[in-house]
Amino acid sequence: MFIKNTDALLNLARNSMETDVLHVLLSTIEDVLDFAQPSNIMSDSISFSANILKINANTVDLSLYNNFYLVAFGKASQTMSSWMLDNFPLSFSRIIIVSPEECNDELSSLPFCRCFKGGHPIPNEQSVLAAEEVLILLKSLTKSDLCFFLVSGGGSALLESPDFGISLQEYVQLQQGLLSCGAPIHEINTIRKHFSKVKGGKLVASSNTNILSFIISDVIGSDPSFIASGPTVPDKTTWEDCQEIFQKYSLKDTLPRKFSDLIDQGVAGKISETPSDCSKFTLAHNYVIGDNAKLLDFIKEKLGSSHPVEILNYEISGEAKEVGEALAKTAMQKFGNKPLNLPSSSFSFLLFGGETTVTLSDSPGVGGRNQELAFSFILTTESHETIFLASFGTDGIDGNSQAAGAIVGPFTLLEKGSIKYLLSNDVNSFFKKYGGELNTGYTGTNMMDIGIICIVREK
Repeated sequence: MFIKNTDALLNLARNSMETDVLHVLLSTIEDVLDFAQPSNIMSDSISFSANILKINANTVDLSLYNNFYLVAFGKASQTMSSWMLDNFPLSFSRIIIVSPEECNDELSSLPFCRCFKGGHPIPNEQSVLAAEEVLILLKSLTKSDLCFFLVSGGGSALLESPDFGISLQEYVQLQQGLLSCGAPIHEINTIRKHFSKVKGGKLVASSNTNILSFIISDVIGSDPSFIASGPTVPDKTTWEDCQEIFQKYSLKDTLPRKFSDLIDQGVAGKISETPSDCSKFTLAHNYVIGDNAKLLDFIKEKLGSSHPVEILNYEISGEAKEVGEALAKTAMQKFGNKPLNLPSSSFSFLLFGGETTVTLSDSPGVGGRNQELAFSFILTTESHETIFLASFGTDGIDGNSQAAGAIVGPFTLLEKGSIKYLLSNDVNSFFKKYGGELNTGYTGTNMMDIGIICIVREK
């Protein structure tokens, strides 16, 4: 079981119809989080037969290599590593794992395994130590070696080494500015690539060995050059892109001048671009084995056997509160609020996936994009007795809260002036007070966010 507060959520129901809806939503969340586990995602795409590795339709002859190494970073690093250790037919000479949590006993007890507890969403000293360790390892390997990379969401912060003499403290300021300005992940990672020693293909550029990456996507579009900021993938973003992003969000005015000066030098050609066309990339192969679309398709198949289901959007983005309002209006336009004969009612579902953003106020409280989306949704559908929403992050952590997201519906109690929670980015305080907070803790995976809208209709 992933959900830790099932009983509290079920207790929100005021009648049998609401109880039935909550049961369906909660069981669907449990099922999709189980399906999203790296062991399932990897088993579906990767197999070994003797010394032959198969990745979907591609094969790799492992007998061509003398030594094998494993580097895993991201929120799914431990579970991905455990699967590799259980299934890889040969042995690893060295393993490096970077995770937001302490490594489990199985992994930490391995004599050839080094574990780091990196910071997320802001890198810490362990993030930097881990990155330096990986760089040292890669520089020691040759073309007779094969290094596996297991990459998942959160890797941008968990594995980091600032470049150009930037201190960790300065880099943290940069990350805080990016995360609070409302920029989408593609823009955030564009900046990260240019100020890092390991992102934007720089891990490959610094090595002379064969690299094989298995990637679980947490970005819209599943472009591997943006997942964990693309450490093993050629990068096409530029210093000019960085300059536009800084101007767009007025970051030059709020961050240390060092960053804008470096960007200006890059635009002037005084600092090299991230590697986009390097011969070493012929030694690197990247496979995206799981993404958010796969989860939405799974939910549609699961619910579709008994109910009408429509996927509204595979790549939802934008300001969370605006997206929540727009989704609510879509749900109301499709189904309205007609009186129901409850014993003969049925459910219809609208699904969406992706990742919204939150622009923080000057003194933000506790919350996250899924909770803001859900709060805005219920503000818009307040008078509708038949529309429900579950919105959650598949990693189990939403924003700076300990919740994965929220479930809202006609049972959600809105008080006069409730909008204050949204304006102060403090929606978690609302859900703690009135119920609806969805708690899972870290789930061991990270494939962006899922939204499930349930509409109760007459048969």
